[in-house]
Amino acid sequence: MNYFKLLISCLLSVVLFTCPVYAAKKNQGSGGGDEVRSSELCRQAIAKANSKVYDQALASFDSSIKASAKNPLAFYNRGKVFMILGKYIKAIGDFDRAAKLNPDMTSVYVARGMAFRLVGDFSRAVKDFTKAVTVDPTNTNALIHRAALYFDMGEHEGALQDLDRILTLNPKMYSALGNRAYILEQMGRYDEAVKDLGAIVAMDQNNVMAIKHLGYIASRKGEFDKSLRWYRMALELESSPKAQTRLQEEISDLEQKIAPTH
Repeated sequence: MNYFKLLISCLLSVVLFTCPVYAAKKNQGSGGGDEVRSSELCRQAIAKANSKVYDQALASFDSSIKASAKNPLAFYNRGKVFMILGKYIKAIGDFDRAAKLNPDMTSVYVARGMAFRLVGDFSRAVKDFTKAVTVDPTNTNALIHRAALYFDMGEHEGALQDLDRILTLNPKMYSALGNRAYILEQMGRYDEAVKDLGAIVAMDQNNVMAIKHLGYIASRKGEFDKSLRWYRMALELESSPKAQTRLQEEISDLEQKIAPTH
């Protein structure tokens, strides 16, 4: 059983809202006051969204946009609320407006790419993630989402290339190491997977997911003694009763496999 979860498949379990930095032009023409008001309403909407009062958040975002339709962050954050609510087409529309107002806002392309992925439009999702990386080649968020998408599309080499880029930028990024190990294991490249998992354990000796996956790979390779050691180590660290039960079952199976026969 493969215990290691592909972290990059998680899309919307956590959505963070950024505080707007929209430049209000207080003394530059008659629209300045409207832009100040739009920014204030946008901040209020973000606070409501973070409190999960989404209907009130949407109303405040609507008011922010009504005050000034030139605030990209109002469209962007309203789009993220639509994402949470499962209204992906509406979200894409808001992300479109935000991208037109601020073409250099890479978070918009990442968010819109996620929305396209959720509606099954993988080609447009790839284009958005790629656009974000083009604007900011160090954008690890865009790279990890594109890697997840490539994996879903069966393009494992493309996923590995993106994860390689991430790890060049941040060699200690657990999620990138773990997901590269997952993909390598799926491709049967066990030794390379073990190397990445070993790097995680070297940085965090209590990383139970990496330890369990090392046990899983050792079992796949027929190295039952080694697998048993990893699983026993994981059992000592595991806090979930359900996961403990699964580990005990794996350990019992391995003990039967390596027990001397008479």
